[in-house]
Amino acid sequence: MNKKMVSMVLAAALTGVSIFPAAVQAEDSGKVMISILCDLERANVGIGGLDTGFYAALDEWAEAHPDVEISLESMNQTDYQTKITSLGAAGDMPDMFMLKGSWTKNFAENGWVKDITDVLDADPEWKDGYIEGGFDAATYDGKIYGVPRESLATGLVFYNSDLWAEIGYEEFPSTWTELLDAVEKFKEAGITPFVMGNKANWPAESNWLSTLGDRFTGTEWTNSIINGEGAAFTDEEFVAALTCFQELAQAGAFNEDINSLDDVEEDTVYFNKKAATIVTGTWFFATVDSSAPDDVKAATKLALLPSVEGGKGDANTVSGGPAWFFSVSSNEMDETKTELIMDLLKYVSDEHQADVSASAGIITAWANPTYDASGVPALFNDYNELMKTTTVVPIYDAMMDAALIETMNTGLQSLLIGEMTPEELAENIQFEYEMAQ
Repeated sequence: MNKKMVSMVLAAALTGVSIFPAAVQAEDSGKVMISILCDLERANVGIGGLDTGFYAALDEWAEAHPDVEISLESMNQTDYQTKITSLGAAGDMPDMFMLKGSWTKNFAENGWVKDITDVLDADPEWKDGYIEGGFDAATYDGKIYGVPRESLATGLVFYNSDLWAEIGYEEFPSTWTELLDAVEKFKEAGITPFVMGNKANWPAESNWLSTLGDRFTGTEWTNSIINGEGAAFTDEEFVAALTCFQELAQAGAFNEDINSLDDVEEDTVYFNKKAATIVTGTWFFATVDSSAPDDVKAATKLALLPSVEGGKGDANTVSGGPAWFFSVSSNEMDETKTELIMDLLKYVSDEHQADVSASAGIITAWANPTYDASGVPALFNDYNELMKTTTVVPIYDAMMDAALIETMNTGLQSLLIGEMTPEELAENIQFEYEMAQ
């Protein structure tokens, strides 16, 4: 990013004011107006790697296109998910937006998102630049509806090795029995073993169950669910995963305010050493690097959830892959605007964004970003080493139906505080699954 763009980005971040004029100004000037709604915020430039990469690419593109005015609205992910679905229902979609993988079927069937298959096929250098399977969660009925913005891992264990050493563990437990033993020792020491901010209801599923579930079911079961090939959420192996998760909560592994703490506040609990461990995603690399106290940063190590007795899945797996996508609405627009939007879509998703994001420690969906490995967060390099022996398995809320995921997520909130049994939750999820078939 050039110095002028850096200054503009920092000014916008500090003032909270967009550098882009409102839509009415675009109309008055005769320029083409492109509206964007996203969950990437300027306030996170220099803190969140993807935010930094996105705005770097967006601002460079805007500077090169003085004939275009961009009207951008951004917000946190929880508010974004509510707003974008409301806009879809009202028939008032922005020109460009962020598509979650689990929404693809619903958005496509409702005509809210544009099929970009032909555009990608006409530009093989762009389409082939992404990791294998990069478009899977944004593909429905053979058509592609979004371009991957990053590649996540959502079930990573970040643990304070100093705190774990104090209770006798030089490494993170490799078995569930050892994990439960550690939970008791942390409770005796007055430290929360695992902090989880599940107020928005997705962390328990996306960060925990997508990986823990695979430990019990194996990936073939998950793929059978995704493809409608006979597996059911009432199968004993999935119920066993729910049971294990509930028993972990009942053992006191989590903070008591699990459903009122959010996924930002949980970071503070970990950074203040009130909790020994946090299970979250690759986005946490940049957060630790920019926000953790020096001693916590130095002590934070990476691991995987332990193996489980009798499970059908491999212990060396973590849920991951592209889960969010840059997409374009199906709004009617003229040829000039369509070409501009497609050019912008490419620019904010290819190496122009990926190189900057990778330099800040984001795992990109672009297969070969160019970046200086010496300048990235230490955890980024630790992750790359860990993944040499780790297999990525599906993230539930990237690959499964949105209504099913909402039932799963709200049900997990009840499950973890003992208000629902594993069997009841499994039946509720299965009902939604059958309704969506």
